[in-house]
Amino acid sequence: MKHLFSNAEKIHKKILRKSWLNDFVTPDYDEYCISNIPATILRTFGIDHKNGTPFVNSELKSILDGVNRVILLIVDSMGYQQMLNALTEHNSILHHSVDKAILFPLTSTFASTTPTALASLSTGLTPQQHAITGYSIYLKQLGIVANMVNFSPSTEQRRDSLIDVGVDPSQFLGAKTLHEIFKEEGYQSHVVTRWTFRNSALTQMFHKGANLELYVDTSDLFIKLKRLIESNPSEESYILAYWDTLDTTSHVYGPKSEEVEAAIRNLFFSLKTEFLDRVNKGSTKKTILLIASDHGHHTFDKKKAVNILDHKQLFQDLQIQPTGSSRASYLYPKLGRLEPVKDYLSKHFGDYFYLLESKEALKQGLFGRGKISDQTLDRIGGLLALPKEGSSLYYPHRPHKPDQVLKGGHGGLMKDEMMVPLLILKLK
Repeated sequence: MKHLFSNAEKIHKKILRKSWLNDFVTPDYDEYCISNIPATILRTFGIDHKNGTPFVNSELKSILDGVNRVILLIVDSMGYQQMLNALTEHNSILHHSVDKAILFPLTSTFASTTPTALASLSTGLTPQQHAITGYSIYLKQLGIVANMVNFSPSTEQRRDSLIDVGVDPSQFLGAKTLHEIFKEEGYQSHVVTRWTFRNSALTQMFHKGANLELYVDTSDLFIKLKRLIESNPSEESYILAYWDTLDTTSHVYGPKSEEVEAAIRNLFFSLKTEFLDRVNKGSTKKTILLIASDHGHHTFDKKKAVNILDHKQLFQDLQIQPTGSSRASYLYPKLGRLEPVKDYLSKHFGDYFYLLESKEALKQGLFGRGKISDQTLDRIGGLLALPKEGSSLYYPHRPHKPDQVLKGGHGGLMKDEMMVPLLILKLK
């Protein structure tokens, strides 16, 4: 692979240097953030996009020249270091399968969680613009806290029940998706996603305007991708593929587990043997493959897990339960109780959390660039509790058994949550 790591370490150091919170990595919305992937893809097709800033790099430009088909594979929950390990291990399976390759480290959004990140990857908007601020968000117009993955009230297990009360997921973002933009410009746009997501609210929200191709498991994902390309060898198009297995595996076993390492090997093995080695080379002459992630993953320390219901004084000072996630909590102090909430957390858990007032976080740019949506102001509370190494602050929306406690999570600003890869491969 030519030039793979030439700028990676330089960019890595630049991102860390620009971070404005000690011991954390803040999103680099101006340059190296996943929210700028859509603008970069659109520029490849000569389409101007008002949201986001395309990546600027001479090596990247040489790879993108002459491209008329872009495949974006989103590996949910893959951190930058995990990608680096996979590429540098002995006999890396991607060697000799591509003509040119470049690796960039990028930051995730804040919060570094799937609904927030995918909203940015779908539109090029930053979180303060699209207002999908976390895993769970406060919907003021309905007076409920909603789980954005299930698109239901956070207390419900049933999926997509918000649709039953009149919430249209296809209009929820209030912005065009990349697929809609490509369609308007006369290009084809496809999404290859797991069959269980085919009618989900998030599919309606993030993939609006795309032709859907459904897969069952990792191996047939790449068979679907291969057939899609070979059936339209000269088609100018954008193809998004989404793989969610690594996220589930990391939650259950922990991001540093053997099971996670095996899942990554499985992904790249299938990519190589079912797609790169077998696809008709005449179909990929002007095709590039981007492999990116929405966020990384962090290991939980059970000793640093704080259940807010165990702290009645703290909980009674809040208007509603915490939203966001256990790794990025939005707190809603009652009128006049902001300082007591801060004092309680500082006194009892000063080593667990960094506290930042929500207005200050907006001012510092934690939620992005561009116009701040009114809905964003409703959805970030008055105080952010940013967990440090291993810590978590959670509210049990539904009863769970002790053996169901997750070993890994994400949403916060630790390096392994925030630093994600962008691997750009020009196919032979």
